[in-house]
Amino acid sequence: MMSSPFDRRELLKRSLLATGFAPLCCITPEAPSHSFACEENRIFLDRGLLSQPGSAVAIVVASRNLNLIVIHWKRGRFAALDRSCTHGGAQCAYNNRRMTVQCTSLNHAEFGLDGALLHGRTHGNLKTYAVQALGRQLVVSLEART
Repeated sequence: MMSSPFDRRELLKRSLLATGFAPLCCITPEAPSHSFACEENRIFLDRGLLSQPGSAVAIVVASRNLNLIVIHWKRGRFAALDRSCTHGGAQCAYNNRRMTVQCTSLNHAEFGLDGALLHGRTHGNLKTYAVQALGRQLVVSLEART
């Protein structure tokens, strides 16, 4: 059997791009490391990254096993959730049109901004974290709420 230069996910991604649709997995950009700081139980994030409602950013710190998505879903309202789907660890992305977080794998689990599973095959809800606007920063408490 010949090996293919693309796996199924890559083929789907390229097909979507060819038809003019951006794949869901590319919607949530990763925050540059200089735009946030981690303390023991908090993350301080430059609020300018999420200046517009409907924007989202991923915060990834491999050394601390952090992989979060922070969302500005409504003017002055923010949410922070684990970004890894509870089904198989695929990354989730924010869907602004539906105001939900969706798994980018083929199972397409969908979660509310409160972390609750709305539909899809998975092993539970996403953990959520408190977010507070403090001047030009957002403060994410790393003590999971759910």
